[in-house]
Amino acid sequence: MNRETKLIMTKVKIYDNQQLSELENNINDFLKKKEVKQLIDIKYTAFSRDGVDKFSTLIIYQEDLNIGKEDPQMYE
Repeated sequence: MNRETKLIMTKVKIYDNQQLSELENNINDFLKKKEVKQLIDIKYTAFSRDGVDKFSTLIIYQEDLNIGKEDPQMYE
């Protein structure tokens, strides 16, 4: 009997953009990825300085990692 052991890791992804529509596309594309097992939360902020708008999003999600598969961000 072959059982695959999985490790679930909580991770974050941050996006910053000056265009709200581009930020929305970034978020939607990211959430479609296979690595995203479950969405936990999304935090959003917007501010304007000297007439320039900026939008930021923090995505908190769970990712499935197979035991033995290295996380490439672990060593960055």
